[in-house]
Amino acid sequence: MAKRKSDATEISDYEDELQQPNRKAARKSDASTASSSSSTRSWKDIQLEGDDEGGVPVYDTPGEVRRKIRLLLKEPNFKVTPWLKEIGNINSNSYRRFMAEKDAQNGKGNGTYYAAYVYFEKRRILDGKAKTATRISNEKIPGGFELRDCRNMWVRAR
Repeated sequence: MAKRKSDATEISDYEDELQQPNRKAARKSDASTASSSSSTRSWKDIQLEGDDEGGVPVYDTPGEVRRKIRLLLKEPNFKVTPWLKEIGNINSNSYRRFMAEKDAQNGKGNGTYYAAYVYFEKRRILDGKAKTATRISNEKIPGGFELRDCRNMWVRAR
């Protein structure tokens, strides 16, 4: 019961607000259109020659792959552990040993070398980048670089 006229109008305004639910405008989201578009491709979608058998020929030296990894580390919001899992479930100790090598040819037997090379090659193709001159000259090696480290081998000749 309103005693004053001003109280009566305030109560009636309040009752009107209770009766009409608030209607929010629907947000327009680009997430649904972005996820459904076929133009977004991942590096995993690209197939390389020999990718099915696990025998992609490697044409970059371990030193070049380490250089590319160091550039990748400088990207904002990049984390090593999820990347290692994504490229082939590589052990962090294996990665650490590979990155600690000093010579450009050392580390060929490490699993990080092969997995990172495949990742960078697929990314190069996805980005549409050209091959480097060193890479083109390395392609003359039949089958690419050998994936074992020869520095701890003994050769016996008669």
